Amino acid sequence: MILLMILATLAIADEPVDRTESIYASYCVSCHGESIDKIPLKPETTTEDRVAIIGAGVGAMPPYNWILQDGEAEKLVKYMESIK
Repeated sequence: MILLMILATLAIADEPVDRTESIYASYCVSCHGESIDKIPLKPETTTEDRVAIIGAGVGAMPPYNWILQDGEAEKLVKYMESIK
């Protein structure tokens, strides 16, 4: 019984934490705004374009590949698309 509780606790601890909202609040909101109203997403860009831009940067926007883990740029784009 105790072994099962320990294994269940370890399984829960291994689930990755979704940092999308905190990443947006820390690195994006100052330029893009709470609801993407300051610098909106360009309608002609695709999700893939936006992921690439987040990783490599463009214009005055710096690259964020140094802070993001695998899949987080995609999650961030989907989050931004959902709040616009």
